[in-house]
Amino acid sequence: MTAETTLNTIHAWYDIANHGDSRRVLALAGPEYIRHEPDGTRAVTVYEYAAEVRQLIQTRGVLRWEYQAFAEGDVAFVTWIAHGHRDGPMSGVQAYRVAGGKLVETWLSAIAPVAWPAPPPTGNGDPEANKRLLKRWYEEMYQQRRFAELAPQLCGPVFTRHEASGTFDVTAEEHGRRLAEAIAARDAREGRSPMIHEYRVFAAGDRVGVIATAAPNGPYVQAWRVEDGLLVESWWPGFAQADW
Repeated sequence: MTAETTLNTIHAWYDIANHGDSRRVLALAGPEYIRHEPDGTRAVTVYEYAAEVRQLIQTRGVLRWEYQAFAEGDVAFVTWIAHGHRDGPMSGVQAYRVAGGKLVETWLSAIAPVAWPAPPPTGNGDPEANKRLLKRWYEEMYQQRRFAELAPQLCGPVFTRHEASGTFDVTAEEHGRRLAEAIAARDAREGRSPMIHEYRVFAAGDRVGVIATAAPNGPYVQAWRVEDGLLVESWWPGFAQADW
C-alpha cells in the first residue's frame, strides 16, 4: 500500500470526526480493529466501534480536530489537537495501520490535557537519514548514556517540546542535562539496563515517528520534525499505563 493511499484513509477518518458522521465508520474501519490504547490493547468489530463512536458523539458532541499526518507505506502518524470538549482541549500523537483502505490497527499511548500549537505541514526531507538520526538518538545517546555529548549533535540549538504539560523550548544542552538527570535517577532505582526496546521507526519528508516501549515506563508513540539533519521539534503526550 502506498503512503498516498494510507493518507487518503486518514483524511477521510478525520473528516468523519470533524462532521460527527458515525455512519461512515462502517466504511472506514476494518472488520476487526485492533486498538492499542492508554489502558491496554483490545480488538473490536467494525459494528462495535461504530456504536462506540456514535455514543462518544452523543456524550461529548462533535469536536473540532486540527491535525497533520505523514505516512510510510501502510502506517500513518497523526499529530492532533481536539477542540470543543467540555473538559478543555486535548492533544495527542496517534499511529494507524491501514489495509484495503480501512483502519485495522491504531496506537495511542496518552492524551495531553492541553492544546498544542497546530503542527506545521510536513516538509521535505530525507526519510532514511532521519531514521538513522533517530536510531542514533536511541542506540547511542540513550543506551550508552551519552546525553551531554550527543544531545548537541542530534538535536537543534532550540528544541521545541510538545508534552503533556504543554509546549516549551529547550536548548540542546538543557535537554541533554534534563535527560541525563532523569535517566540517572531511573538507573539508581532500577539498575542500569536497556532503556528503549521493541521500537519501530517510520519516516516521510521531514517527519519521523516511533512506536516503542521504554523500561520500566511502558509503550508510547512519538513524532519528531527534522531540520538540517537535527531533531528540532517533538510531540510526545506520555506513556501508556498498560503493556500492549
